[in-house]
Amino acid sequence: MDPLLVVFLISLVVLGVVVVGSIASTGQESGRIRAATTAIRSLERRAATPGWTKASDQDDMPAGRMSGLPGLGRGGTVTGIREGRAVRVAVFSSTTSPGLGSTGYSHATRTVPALVVVLDAPELTGDLRMDRPQPGAAYEMSGDLAPLVSGDTERRVLAQLRSFQPPAVDVTGGTASFTFTDLDLTEQIDEVVAMACDVVEILVGVRKPAPPGAE
Repeated sequence: MDPLLVVFLISLVVLGVVVVGSIASTGQESGRIRAATTAIRSLERRAATPGWTKASDQDDMPAGRMSGLPGLGRGGTVTGIREGRAVRVAVFSSTTSPGLGSTGYSHATRTVPALVVVLDAPELTGDLRMDRPQPGAAYEMSGDLAPLVSGDTERRVLAQLRSFQPPAVDVTGGTASFTFTDLDLTEQIDEVVAMACDVVEILVGVRKPAPPGAE
């Protein structure tokens, strides 16, 4: 076979793979943007119900596990008070711009959205990082508050976290952040926030010093 024909056929195959990959990537990106938009609208509707207030998306708010990601944006921010704690909820999205990938071909814009729930927890003065587990695996924990999450406390905390899609958890600066990748949870935000409050209360209960005379 003519070498030039071989090169031409190989080029056609490579071009076909790139085109198919680009179409699939575009479809996935559209799906992620659509999911984020739907979640933001869900939170905006929630702001019209008792107990929730629409807040500015420019107000300061911890981003949970989304913190530090490129092109970070926020939408649908709502605030409320639950069990005496200030609560903030929003959809964060990280967007990477088009550029050259490792293969040398241009890759499309990629958006990664997440639902972030933040509770004020001034009693928790240390740091705790709980990495969302892979299916069948356990949480990986670090930080000076990690020893609190052991034994019966760990079982109680994990039971709460696993009642929904297990989130990543970050406790720092007197706040507790819960980062979920399942944006459909905006439809159950009251239940999700109640779960987060329970987790914080469990940790605060362990953190409190024993009263004088207690064994």
